[in-house]
Amino acid sequence: MVYEEKLHLLWDSEPNCIQTIETNKCKLYPGSWKKASLRIFQWILPSFIQCQLFSSTSKPQKLHQTSYLDGLRGVASFIVFMGHYTEENIGWFCEPYGLYEDGAASSPLQLPFVRVLYSARPMVHIFFVISGLVLAYKPLTYIHSQQLLALENCLSSSIFRRAIRLFLPSFIALIFTALAVGSNLSDSRYSYFDGNFFYHFFNALNVCWKLMGASWAIDLLDNGHPEYNPALWSIPVEFSQSLILFITILGLSRCTSIVRLGLHSFILWYCLRSGHLFTAEFLGGSLIAEFILIQDYSLSILQEGPLFDTISSVQTEDLFGKKTSYRFKIKQNLIHLFWIMNIVCGLFIASWTNEHFDEVWGISFLSRNTPEPYDIRNGAKFWFCIGALQIVIACTQLSWLKNILNMAIPQYLGSISFPLYLTHNLCLRILEPIFIPIFEKVIGKTSFWERHLFWIAGLLIYFPVIIMISDLFWRMVDIPSVKFAHWLESKSEAKKIS
Repeated sequence: MVYEEKLHLLWDSEPNCIQTIETNKCKLYPGSWKKASLRIFQWILPSFIQCQLFSSTSKPQKLHQTSYLDGLRGVASFIVFMGHYTEENIGWFCEPYGLYEDGAASSPLQLPFVRVLYSARPMVHIFFVISGLVLAYKPLTYIHSQQLLALENCLSSSIFRRAIRLFLPSFIALIFTALAVGSNLSDSRYSYFDGNFFYHFFNALNVCWKLMGASWAIDLLDNGHPEYNPALWSIPVEFSQSLILFITILGLSRCTSIVRLGLHSFILWYCLRSGHLFTAEFLGGSLIAEFILIQDYSLSILQEGPLFDTISSVQTEDLFGKKTSYRFKIKQNLIHLFWIMNIVCGLFIASWTNEHFDEVWGISFLSRNTPEPYDIRNGAKFWFCIGALQIVIACTQLSWLKNILNMAIPQYLGSISFPLYLTHNLCLRILEPIFIPIFEKVIGKTSFWERHLFWIAGLLIYFPVIIMISDLFWRMVDIPSVKFAHWLESKSEAKKIS
């Protein structure tokens, strides 16, 4: 049995200090109720604060080869929260800049590129591309090194654990939300019927059952949104497309590199042209993984061979004259510019407005030229797919962008990205009914400045609470779910007969 290493487990990382804190709690605060309350206070603090205050062995989280993808996923998850918060509180910000202002001037936040800060819909497509890349990376390394037995073990382990990894935390989050609705702790904006506590509990179990069944609807770009938590629509997509990706990798594993890349590209093109958009995004991510591995292999060959010395001498000693060095620099700058333009194009597409996009310069042109079979309703999703592929592949090529995504804040958001995605709707539904009437009375939202103050005030109150809940869910549900999947796999594995 082969476990996926940390290199290939987004959302599965755990700071070194957490285990130390858990084992030392009794030593820190034994005994009385006062010390017990301090222990509870310590427990609810976000992990990064715990690491700073209570752990004597706190160490910086180690970065691995694809840590920047953790950071990218974390940023995307944060933007999903920002999008849902903005849509429900300041709907004007979701309109195109300069249009439908309703008595107040447009905000600079509505400008293209800036509005990506709260453009939730494109971020889910970035999730899918990253998932395709990460899930394919390790199996492809085994294919490149012709370790087919290790490949079989890797795929078997990944398939066994995938459903538990995705559905168990999602079900727990959904049941918590239903119980919050049933106990009147949360409003019922996403539940279809009113009912008591027990009604919502059993109804939540039914929704969980339907959520698993939605995995079979792999051809539907719009399969509806689950009751209680609409964000969970992406979980069945993640599961079904993961299995399709694993089948594709296994089926092409014995092909030569050229044949595998050719068939992989053809399947990707077919899915894109046939309307299987989510499959195309996962396959696109795996194709990016192929590109990274080929690039790394070529670089290692170059560095180990005599050609590397020749290139180094050309750049340092200029043996062949300034003209060669100048051409080399121009080529490198053009390649760098190409990847930057991919980021720019991807972010412009991510600026797609929820409504009235046909009145926005550039976006309206893309919408009119959406290829078949995507209709006007799903045209944006096609371009979100293209933009997501551009953003992710550019992130793999730009070292300065990797460095930004490897910074502490994106890395922390990457650690809690799945819990943040699962729990932010519940937190908003509990907090907004309490604070929105206060904000409307004290601040208002009719003028330009009132809308901005209203938006900022909500973020200052909601976001710290959501981070705290996401961190708790990460430590209490998400990490144990990963460990449970590994444990169950180890207990279910057939013993080898010697």
